[in-house]
Amino acid sequence: MKKQSGTVKIHSSGQAPADLNEGRHVVKARTIHNTDYVALDEVSKAVGYNGKWLKDGSYGIGDYDVAYKFRTGDSTAVMREKAVKLPAPAVKEGNRLFVPSAGLGDWLGKEAAFSVEPGQVSFFPKPTAKETGETGATLDFKDKLPKAEGKFRVKANADNQTDNPAYSLLEKAKKYIGVKYDFGAEPYSQSGKFDCSSFTNYLFSQYGVNLPRTADDQAQLGKSVSRDELQAGDLLFFYVPGRFKSNNKVGHVGIYMGDGNMIHSCPEPKDGVQITDINKPFWKETFLSAKRFDLKG
Repeated sequence: MKKQSGTVKIHSSGQAPADLNEGRHVVKARTIHNTDYVALDEVSKAVGYNGKWLKDGSYGIGDYDVAYKFRTGDSTAVMREKAVKLPAPAVKEGNRLFVPSAGLGDWLGKEAAFSVEPGQVSFFPKPTAKETGETGATLDFKDKLPKAEGKFRVKANADNQTDNPAYSLLEKAKKYIGVKYDFGAEPYSQSGKFDCSSFTNYLFSQYGVNLPRTADDQAQLGKSVSRDELQAGDLLFFYVPGRFKSNNKVGHVGIYMGDGNMIHSCPEPKDGVQITDINKPFWKETFLSAKRFDLKG
């Protein structure tokens, strides 16, 4: 494979700034087998993702769960459970994994703005200072109102909802409060830990809903509901803010509990499974969607 040269190509989730040198973050490339490679730990840090070696021997990258997996010697990466071809195999040197810079656009091009240049990759800030999600940053999260036929909203602490599978799921979820967060966590039975999507995957599987492993893939399923028509047991999806990445990609998932609260596995502000009041500016601004599933008792 020939080393890339000549015209710089911008891969972007939006438009790069007019002044390409303003505010950019540069990741240096190194030549391996006559091809420019970049270290995945540097790329993930530049974009604002987490990156680490996983117990299965792969290297994972993502927000609060693993969106991408790479393996030493493989010319294929896994992007949200789908295969993506790399121009050349991933190469491990020491404790670092390198991938060809020419292939970044195939797996990262919709999530970040960057240019692949000889000897380096330049990442550019998002084109706007603030993006607010699909349904508006000022709206509160609200429960679905009572219906005329006597049905009422499901609340996690309602004594008369013990026969409702959403209540049962939430009672079970609360038993895991304090269980530590681990990016790319192995199944709970093996690791004793969760990341955001392994937590929802684990709980929902016990109620007849087989969710995919990542938050982004989970967001593609279920019935869409608005943030002011929520019921306990709905899944809530958010983006994780970052200067160099898109705000349109799902990076976190939690379970709505009712009354503006969510239970989720997250590294902050506490480390692990926790209950959070989501009627706060951060969660309002980063909200992307909510989905409802048919839980089986």
